[in-house]
Amino acid sequence: MSKSFRREDVVGKSVIETSGSVKGKVKDVVFNLNNTITLIVEGVDGKDAQIPLTRVTGISDHVVVRSDLTTEGSTFSSATSCKFCGAPIASGQQWCPSCGKSQF
Repeated sequence: MSKSFRREDVVGKSVIETSGSVKGKVKDVVFNLNNTITLIVEGVDGKDAQIPLTRVTGISDHVVVRSDLTTEGSTFSSATSCKFCGAPIASGQQWCPSCGKSQF
């Protein structure tokens, strides 16, 4: 069973790519009638960006999203495991793509 999140659960959280770069903070969550859910993120540059929910890999202390260059189903040649949930992560990766927790 997957966990459900309310708007209040994600607004204000930092958004971090699986590569470790900080994208900004969640400003709002929007949806349309085509069943698309999108995070509105205020970037570190102050500009708003839209991140589709399909890029979100985990929500915990932060919202973790796949990097633009990372594709679904990719495997890591040198993988380790998350200290918290045990999910596979790339060696040296700062954030778990599954649970969103820092590995440091």
